[in-house]
Amino acid sequence: MTTIPGPRPGEDWNHMTVIGRGANRVCVVDRRDTRQCLKFMLPASQRTRVGLRQRMQRWRATRKPARDENHAELRAWLQLSARLPAEDLKDHLATVLGIFRTIYGQALCCERVTLADGAAAPSLYALLFDQPQYPAPMLCAAVTEFEQWLLRHRIPLFDLNAGNLLVLPHGDGVRLVCVDAKSVVSGKELVPLSRWFNVLARRKIRRRAQRLRERIRAALPASS
Repeated sequence: MTTIPGPRPGEDWNHMTVIGRGANRVCVVDRRDTRQCLKFMLPASQRTRVGLRQRMQRWRATRKPARDENHAELRAWLQLSARLPAEDLKDHLATVLGIFRTIYGQALCCERVTLADGAAAPSLYALLFDQPQYPAPMLCAAVTEFEQWLLRHRIPLFDLNAGNLLVLPHGDGVRLVCVDAKSVVSGKELVPLSRWFNVLARRKIRRRAQRLRERIRAALPASS
């Protein structure tokens, strides 16, 4: 199969502005309501090359669409919103509105995470490698606060990907908002022990948070 370059942030994809792109999905501004975004599964030719395990996941999703990433993220949101009050979710997790049919196929619709002026909130990745704006201690403190939120509510979010964590000003510091929580219900483990036993989940969250803090300090050594 020939792979062609996929859409990048700022480019147009089916007449919609791209604001994010992953290995399998593209996220665009919803033209009907710019306060929302739509996540589409990319055509096979526009997906990035991945390892055997992810290729198997893609194969299963083609045979049963309910296994794809959009449905996984929706399941994660429904699971969390069923047991946690909205006020406990809104500060750290983007709201998922549902899966809808569009002329370009099914899309997961979510509320956008924006700054006070309506501009898209930057990702932690962008603040580390593209447009540094905050000192490392402030970002590390935000990671610690996010980590404590996960532990307090027993949320098995193990994929602490800097590209999926957006950064918003908050008081004298910043806070993190996750825009992709599918790892709450789907992960890379063949036997998901860390989802079955809370003590293992807590250890894993702490390891991932510590790894992220180390990455921040390495990227912004002058401010550490």
